[in-house]
Amino acid sequence: MARRVPALALPVDTKAGVVFRGYQYRTPLLTITTGRPVLLVTLTLPEQLEAGHVEFARQLAAKAWAYAVAVERRYRGLPWLPDAPTPFTLTAKAEAALEDGSGQASASSSRQEVRA
Repeated sequence: MARRVPALALPVDTKAGVVFRGYQYRTPLLTITTGRPVLLVTLTLPEQLEAGHVEFARQLAAKAWAYAVAVERRYRGLPWLPDAPTPFTLTAKAEAALEDGSGQASASSSRQEVRA
């Protein structure tokens, strides 16, 4: 027998919005609001972050980007693109290369690389 899973469908209208709030001493918040019916969904994280939280955030960003591309293509009357893997570009190795300015990743990084 299939297990029931809670599901939430958010109708999006022109009054819908997304807000990101970053904080220096606590985890960030991402809030999605809709116009009708009025609904507020806020994604929160625990104070102690783990690699799985980073992976979730990267998956969310990648899928949100793919969603935005699909919506814009439909709006412009362009054909649908078949699903394709969306790579994560923010890895510890990429961040290290940006931080040292050489374009080459440094040998060690204090952050753990998370692969999707």
